[in-house]
Amino acid sequence: MATNDSPKAELASLRAEVDEIDQQIMLLLGVRFRCTDMIGELKTNHGMDLVDPRREAQQVERIRRLALEAGVPPDLAETILREVIDTVIDNHTRLRERPYS
Repeated sequence: MATNDSPKAELASLRAEVDEIDQQIMLLLGVRFRCTDMIGELKTNHGMDLVDPRREAQQVERIRRLALEAGVPPDLAETILREVIDTVIDNHTRLRERPYS
């Protein structure tokens, strides 16, 4: 019976590690969104374009390279980044559309 406990314990340990990693990802994503919120405020306050296609292309190229280096499928990394970028643009649009107080 002890042989069955060992794989279960290892599985539980690995799942706990995945949970910790997911928490770290969410914390970092929160930091990223706070930073992009400040970027949105800056763009709004200075009448700058909300979308910068050149910057987005640079980000995609960079994230695909980083993904390869980390052993992550580049297509997955790009999909995640594009979702983040779309959310950031939506947030910036809402900032620009809000009434001044």
